[in-house]
Amino acid sequence: MKMISASLSKPGGLGVNHDAIGSLPTETGLVCWVVADGLSEIAAQQAVQAILGNFAANPAISQLALLGALEWAHKNVRDLQSLRISNVSLTSAVAMFCSGGLSALWGHLGNVRVYVFRDGEIISQTKDHSMAQSLVDAGKLSKAEFRTHKTRHSLFRSLGSMVWTSPTISENRFKLLPGDLFLICTDGFWEHVTELEMQADWCKSLNLKDWLQRMELRILLAAPPDHDSYSAIALLAEP
Repeated sequence: MKMISASLSKPGGLGVNHDAIGSLPTETGLVCWVVADGLSEIAAQQAVQAILGNFAANPAISQLALLGALEWAHKNVRDLQSLRISNVSLTSAVAMFCSGGLSALWGHLGNVRVYVFRDGEIISQTKDHSMAQSLVDAGKLSKAEFRTHKTRHSLFRSLGSMVWTSPTISENRFKLLPGDLFLICTDGFWEHVTELEMQADWCKSLNLKDWLQRMELRILLAAPPDHDSYSAIALLAEP
């Protein structure tokens, strides 16, 4: 099995892109993809560089390996904070996704999401580490209200936070089948594209690039003029 990919990362209406994306294939056949959403562009860029650098030095697909990469990124973002750059918030949400051809594993902190599609349907998606998600889990907020709730950006896990809180990592490797589809995206992306729209657009798409473009059009039509940066990586398993 091989993973093909397409990606986009745009500044939205902010003028500055606070997101960062990256990928790294290794000589062993393992590949890592990363999507980060920082409160500043420097935090997101540092997060991606640190995770890919750690993966290059320790190429493996395991919970321990992903935890180590995310902890290393947290340390790097915290080190940036020691520079005390004025008026710059150095924290970042992030998701990393690793595949070796037969299986995949992913982990995240914050509200960068990983969606898993099989046969055109979403079979799994990550849960945000946010106050809004906590309200949904407690039955105090509906899923329909989630996308516009004021606490959706209030994160209790992120890289660079004052207290390190472990990321959520898949419990087991996900066994890949031909046609399995994945979307890794920031809140500036998923806030304006519902899960049903993701599925509908995939059914009409010729390829991954076409899929991302169809969803991007929804963002541009629905988002306010000052909307957030938006980024996504789409992955497809092929024989």
